[in-house]
Amino acid sequence: MPSVVDERSLPSAHGEAPAAFLARLVRRRVLREGERRAIVRRIAATREDVVLPPHVRASASFAARVLDAVDDGAIPAAFETLAQHVRTLVAFADAIDVRSALRQAVAARPALEGETLAVDAGLLANPDDAFAWRRLAVEAGLAFEVAEPSPPPAIDLAAVDGVTALLRYAASQSDADARRALVTPQSGVRADDARTLLAAAGERENVLDVIARGGTADATRFAHALGTVTAAYKTPDASARSLLAAIAAAFPFDDPSTSSGQAANAALERIAGDFDAARAFAEPWEARDFIAEIDAELAGASRRAPALDGVEPAAAVEDEPPAPVVTRKLSFSASSLNAYAECARKWWFRYACAAVEDRGSSASFYGIAFHAALEDFHAVHARFDGVDVGALASFLDYCVVTAFDRHRTRFDAPVEFELQKRRARRTAKKYLAWLLERARRAPFEVIGRETQADVELGGHRFIGYIDRLDRDDRTGTVTVVDYKTGSIATSAEEYLAEVRAFREFQLPFYYWARTAAGDVVTRLALVPLKDALLDVAPVELEVVTTSRAPRSRGPVGEIAVGELERARERMIALAGELASGTLAAFPATDDPDACRYCAYADACRERPLALEERFGR
Repeated sequence: MPSVVDERSLPSAHGEAPAAFLARLVRRRVLREGERRAIVRRIAATREDVVLPPHVRASASFAARVLDAVDDGAIPAAFETLAQHVRTLVAFADAIDVRSALRQAVAARPALEGETLAVDAGLLANPDDAFAWRRLAVEAGLAFEVAEPSPPPAIDLAAVDGVTALLRYAASQSDADARRALVTPQSGVRADDARTLLAAAGERENVLDVIARGGTADATRFAHALGTVTAAYKTPDASARSLLAAIAAAFPFDDPSTSSGQAANAALERIAGDFDAARAFAEPWEARDFIAEIDAELAGASRRAPALDGVEPAAAVEDEPPAPVVTRKLSFSASSLNAYAECARKWWFRYACAAVEDRGSSASFYGIAFHAALEDFHAVHARFDGVDVGALASFLDYCVVTAFDRHRTRFDAPVEFELQKRRARRTAKKYLAWLLERARRAPFEVIGRETQADVELGGHRFIGYIDRLDRDDRTGTVTVVDYKTGSIATSAEEYLAEVRAFREFQLPFYYWARTAAGDVVTRLALVPLKDALLDVAPVELEVVTTSRAPRSRGPVGEIAVGELERARERMIALAGELASGTLAAFPATDDPDACRYCAYADACRERPLALEERFGR
């Protein structure tokens, strides 16, 4: 029984396409509809006298509209030149369209074997064609039967996108197209491995060079397969079909386990065949022409695989009721309390979630290396009366250079490392000048460097490390010194305001830790080591026991023991709150300045916008 089906249903139907069926009857070349559309697009792209706006030629329905106009004989002026080329070249090739072949078959009274002619109902949409098919059946002595059209199968467009990515690379051999091809399912490289390779390449290096240096076996096969496809594309007699066959042989894009994957392969093979047939009418071609053909032919393809048919999204659910966040047994530091006081959400990210932060900036590595240099320096030099200043300066410079050399690999670039080291060497000279002047006014001895501060307050353990401890020669009292390589308060009054607002706990914590250890602490100092152009001028707070208001004179001021006691009580209260296990919410701060250098800003949906960002759109 002869069976004729719409060629668009061929991947899922069993029968002949109209063109193949009619070609046997009229013994002439009959063009499939896909071939005709490809011919129109190729002529429009290659003939200089066909002037059409780019958006018209790029339209998915462009070729179909031109053919409808040609078939109906009502050709708009804009398409006249193109239509004339189509008619001339098709006639020169002695080819006809399906409709013309159908009329010739009816007129020739062909003799067909069998008793019934089954015609896809989709071919009978046009009344003239329906009449011609019925007439053909009558003239051939066949019974006429209408077969319901099979719906075209869903096509795995992800597989199609992977093929087009490989086609783009074959034409360009660019790093950008290699990266796109790497992340497609057809690459054969696991998604995690692909992301790792892209991260290793960064923005400056070719990803194929990274693979060549030491990629996985799958990545190496991928790079080799790219070369195979590129060579196939550069072959002088390459066709769309041969290129598609090379891709299919080199990459695992053919997934026989899914009907959508099979449909994608069948559709690509059909489009490649039509494209190659159209090249007889417009020979030159490039990968972008074939890609444009694929895009145009599959513009209306279903994007959902059959396996997902009938699947509905899950029903919306209510938000879970807030529940306390369970935390492990905690010990506290001044920095953790400072983080909680500044932004509860930041504390949650860092201490409750243990979220991974960025590796750090050059400013943070500068601080780490400078702290290490001063620790090495004061391990040898604890007193500064009667010393050889030249030898002291030389040794301090040696400590800075060696400390930065130990941390060289932390910096992103050699030039960044050299700049930060030079900055530290200049700052170290300012630091030594301040140190000698301070020793001349009030001789002292360094009695501690990176000293552990471990104390229990209110049943909670607090730990930390004090950069330096000095003991005054005349009074025997102790000064707590903390190095600051970042931004700090510019005056004693400013720092005291932070302590009073319970936003700063570091020096109060160190005071109580050393007091518990038996020291008499009379001074707290922050030593700025950020700017190499400024003299070192520490912010110093003298601990006083009087009830009068503390005095402040620029960088030097006073802090009452009562202020330190209030800070201690607040530390205990915050530690109790965090250790209680009753906290169910950690709100973000309302101060946008706190978000400026926060490592978790991108992950914080509720962070406040800076004023200039609130009205930026």
